[in-house]
Amino acid sequence: MMAHCVSPIILAVLPATFLAKSPHALLVFFALLHSAYGADPVSRDWQSGIPADNVLAYEVLRNDKRIGFHHIQFTRNGDEVRADIHIELDVRLGFIPLFGYTHHNTEIWRDGVLQSLASKTDNNGKLAFADLVLKDDGYLGRGSQYEGGLVLPIMSTSYFDPNFVRQQSLISSQDGRLLEIKVAYLGAEQVPDIIGSVQAHRFRLTGNLEIDIWYTKDGRWVRTEFSRSGMLSYRPVSPSKIPPKSEWRTVEANE
Repeated sequence: MMAHCVSPIILAVLPATFLAKSPHALLVFFALLHSAYGADPVSRDWQSGIPADNVLAYEVLRNDKRIGFHHIQFTRNGDEVRADIHIELDVRLGFIPLFGYTHHNTEIWRDGVLQSLASKTDNNGKLAFADLVLKDDGYLGRGSQYEGGLVLPIMSTSYFDPNFVRQQSLISSQDGRLLEIKVAYLGAEQVPDIIGSVQAHRFRLTGNLEIDIWYTKDGRWVRTEFSRSGMLSYRPVSPSKIPPKSEWRTVEANE
């Protein structure tokens, strides 16, 4: 997630039907949403997308064929939440490997604010990393494409917080880049869930990160789509459908 969590992150992509022309336009847009729905379409509670069992699991498909998985394990410690994120993707032509991606990222959050991020990524043989810590009103550290300028308020590309769709810029959790984005709300629709389907609200991000992403009204992340030599999509699955951690790949030190 596939991204900066995976490579748009791998993952970057897609055109929009609405483009906010300025911060003021974005504020007006969400004000209109509030008027139309009587409330925001998705929760503003930053922990609302964290399930009771503290695990989010997704299978990743390319043109409807499974190519990997995205797993997030949450650990709560007082007012802090630790998110351990692991992604693996493999595209093959028969037995011939065409593309491989491995990403591991550990984030610490407090009161909806990212406190630290430490990631390593193997993007088809190209290594990337980010190692950032919040100090005062900005993030200090290193990254394979970190250039500074990461000041609050800003979030990473880890997706689990529904406030992700209320941002105008993001930290790439893959390499520490600043990603400028615009967000369009595309409405509610039914999408596949672990069992059956669920109504979710669809948002389109354009700019430095191009994806469509869906959240339920109560803030659960339930789908992502992006174009990358085919259509890639995320679908929630039971954690039991993810390979055991003992089989996960590691990323060699790349700093």
